[in-house]
Amino acid sequence: MTIAEWGAIGELLGAIGVIASLLYLSVQVRYAKQASAREAAFELIRSFQTIEFTRVLQTLFEVPPGSSRHELERHFEGRMDELLAFLATWESIGILVHRRQIDLDLVADFFSHPILRSWDVAQRYVEEFRRDMERDTPWEWFQWLAERIREHERRAPPRPAYEQYRAWMP
Repeated sequence: MTIAEWGAIGELLGAIGVIASLLYLSVQVRYAKQASAREAAFELIRSFQTIEFTRVLQTLFEVPPGSSRHELERHFEGRMDELLAFLATWESIGILVHRRQIDLDLVADFFSHPILRSWDVAQRYVEEFRRDMERDTPWEWFQWLAERIREHERRAPPRPAYEQYRAWMP
C-alpha cells in the first residue's frame, strides 16, 4: 500500500471517529434534556406540596370569581403575604414556561385548574392593583400563563386521566 492510500484510510477513520463522536454527543444531550425536564417536574411537584400552598388555594376556592381587591383582602385578612407569595409562584411559573424552562403541557397537567381558578378570582384584584400602582406589569406573567392555559384547553379540552388512560398498562 502506498502512503497516499494509508493517508486516505487515515482520513476515512478520522471522519468515522468524528461522526461517531457527534452521534454519541447527540444521544448524551438528549438524555441530559430528559433528565433536566424530569428534575424540573419533580421540583415543581415538591414546591407545591406544602401546607401553606394548600391553605391559600383552599381560601381562593372559597372566594367568588371577580371579587374586588377589597373583598379579596378581607378574605385573606392578616394573610395577604401568603396570597402575594402564591401569586408570585404563578408569576414565576409563567416566566419559566415562556422561556421554555418548563413545558406548558406539564404545568397544565399539574395545575391547570388551580391556575385558572386563581386567575378568575384574582383578575379584578390585579387590575385594581395595576390601576392603583399606575403600572401594567404586576402579575403580567401570571395573566400570560392563565391565558396560555385557556388557549391550550380550547385546542384540546382536558379529559380526566382516569378516562384518557383507562387502557394504560404497566
